[in-house]
Amino acid sequence: MNWRLVIKDPEKQPDKGTYSDWKEQIAEECYFQCVYCSIHEAQFGGANNYHIDHFRPKSLPQYKSLENDIRNLFYACPICNRFKSNDWPAEPNLDVVSYPDPSQIDYSVLFRMNKNFEIEGNYTASKYLVLRLFLNRAQLIMERREDVKVRTATALMKDLSNLIDQVGEIDSKEAFAALKEIDSIKTNIQELSERRRKIRPYELKDIRKK
Repeated sequence: MNWRLVIKDPEKQPDKGTYSDWKEQIAEECYFQCVYCSIHEAQFGGANNYHIDHFRPKSLPQYKSLENDIRNLFYACPICNRFKSNDWPAEPNLDVVSYPDPSQIDYSVLFRMNKNFEIEGNYTASKYLVLRLFLNRAQLIMERREDVKVRTATALMKDLSNLIDQVGEIDSKEAFAALKEIDSIKTNIQELSERRRKIRPYELKDIRKK
């Protein structure tokens, strides 16, 4: 869950080419991750496998003029982009079924994560995103679990280091307990990584139900 507000500056509108020529700029603006599920391109085979999403679908006549408007272009993983397609139920509004604009709201406030590492929407719009974009697919749940474990292990290492700095030496039992917990988390992370590599991002039945 590493969403960040995307800054769209109209002054950075390229003066030549079309949206397909601006992929690198769009990727950088979006922190090289999908604006919808937040999975980084490194986890999905790099930029070549990522898409440029037309936030307001260019296939809809009323938004054809935005086809090459940098403010309407975002970076999306191929799964979220396919699930979204040209779906456009309403203009962005948190209280109705719609797509919040990633350049107007930080997506991290739209969701909360439950104990099963599934995300739940805090608003009508974000609840719709969870269902429409299938944001609790197995791959993403595994990524969240691994991220939490890594953060926990990092925090424990930092706390242990700070404690050693403060007292000069540390009780062996306390140190052993802390190191054992860290080692357990690292083992769990390795197991999660192995499982993640075997998880299919989605199945055909997930696509077809859309």
